[in-house]
Amino acid sequence: MTTKTILMALPIFFAIVMLFTPSSVYAHGGHSHGSNGGGCSDCSPPTLGVDSSGQRKVSGGLSINDSIYDVENFKQDLIPHMFKLNQPIEITLKIYENKGHGELKHVELNLGQYEKMISGVMVENHHATIEWSKTFDGKTNVKTFDNQGLLKDVSVHVLDNNSITGVKFMFTPVKEFDASTIVTKIWDMKRNSNVNYFYNALDISSNEPVSTLIPVESVPEKISEKPKEPTRMETMINEVNQSVQCMTGEVHLQRSSDNSPLCVDVYQASVLVQNNWATYAQ
Repeated sequence: MTTKTILMALPIFFAIVMLFTPSSVYAHGGHSHGSNGGGCSDCSPPTLGVDSSGQRKVSGGLSINDSIYDVENFKQDLIPHMFKLNQPIEITLKIYENKGHGELKHVELNLGQYEKMISGVMVENHHATIEWSKTFDGKTNVKTFDNQGLLKDVSVHVLDNNSITGVKFMFTPVKEFDASTIVTKIWDMKRNSNVNYFYNALDISSNEPVSTLIPVESVPEKISEKPKEPTRMETMINEVNQSVQCMTGEVHLQRSSDNSPLCVDVYQASVLVQNNWATYAQ
């Protein structure tokens, strides 16, 4: 084989070797991908408190008006916050995103939680939802889902502080509803997501006290009647009661059912009277 032939064959040989040589890691689009096929260059979801390793990234990740809470993983109980109708409420989320504010795509605040059967499957639902979202070109928008007209004056304000972003939801309840559970849902541009459940969060009640008084106009006018004349039987019973003489130590009673006379000891008399089975004879 001539030297020229060998030189021409070398590139083909090296190409074959590179094609069939296994590689555990390869580069694609500027990101490293593992041999397990996961293809995840940034799998850290945004968080209100701690990351997946348990390291705290945010302090005071949730605030309801002036009350501030450190947020734990997934779910936690709060101290109930009492609000009246037409009283403004501010809920602020402090969100850590390792790639900075620009990577934050969606922040969602859900008020209330209940399950609804849809096509044979129980699906989580909420009484009202406020969403803040951002497109890839940086445009932001706010949406409110409130079919029952529970809220008014809804707004969202965002404070950009690089890796930690403050998102303040403001609204005013105009109807009573169960908002004891708050659910937050957050994800970034790579769809890394985080969900938190806060129980015993809000107690929204009406301003109007419940009155047990009956309006004056609803009270029927009492019609004066002549005293009812006793019947012959009632007269005879009264005569018998007046003639009864109980033994010493006994108490003279009248049965509540028919006013007939009854003589019993003191203890039995107290039991019968307390249970409205008899009354003391006049």
